[in-house]
Amino acid sequence: MIRDLLFDASPYADFDPSPHPDDLHGWGSDDPILTDAIKSIRPSVVCEVGSWKGRSAINMARAAKELNLATEIVCVDTWLGSPEHWLDRERSTSYDSLRIRHGLPQLYYTFLSNVVRAGLEDFITPLPTTSDNAAAILRHFGIKFDLVYIDAAHDYDGAKRDIAAYYDLLADNGALIGDDYIFWDGPTKAANDFAKQNHIPMIGRPGKFLMPKGTFKAAITF
Repeated sequence: MIRDLLFDASPYADFDPSPHPDDLHGWGSDDPILTDAIKSIRPSVVCEVGSWKGRSAINMARAAKELNLATEIVCVDTWLGSPEHWLDRERSTSYDSLRIRHGLPQLYYTFLSNVVRAGLEDFITPLPTTSDNAAAILRHFGIKFDLVYIDAAHDYDGAKRDIAAYYDLLADNGALIGDDYIFWDGPTKAANDFAKQNHIPMIGRPGKFLMPKGTFKAAITF
């Protein structure tokens, strides 16, 4: 497992979810394209960039479990919140969800708790660092993913950097799915520009876009 390359012990070892809220809120996490991708690609390794509380990762892991797949989903996130989470004091799903204690968000523990309560620790591996750091770490180990799902930066530069870095980490028959297409200008323009500049036959619709790589031919309902 990739987990064994990253940690000396499981991130879930001796973790007690009971002090942490049962809160699986997410945006766009239930889109059927994600579970359809698991069923069609039957991936061995998946990378999710931007995990929040784990809802989308849990949905994909459940799909993999139902298919008896030994899929590992590496979830990359700082779990420190994005600018919009810090700045939106009106919505409980934003600032309050960070659960700031002594100046530090406790969102990571919400994520771990959700995974443990779902019984999916064997499928989901957290990698708590920036997307740039994670890409460098994963590249060092020569890891290639069958499926990448990006739901992180909402600004153009950050989104394009993530798309470029993680498209490079795709296997030659893999696929990259991105979030926030049409709904956020930054990720939308970043996806469009990257696809055009690299001659990738991207498809998109409100909420999601998909970029295939190499010999990718899996049938995913879009």
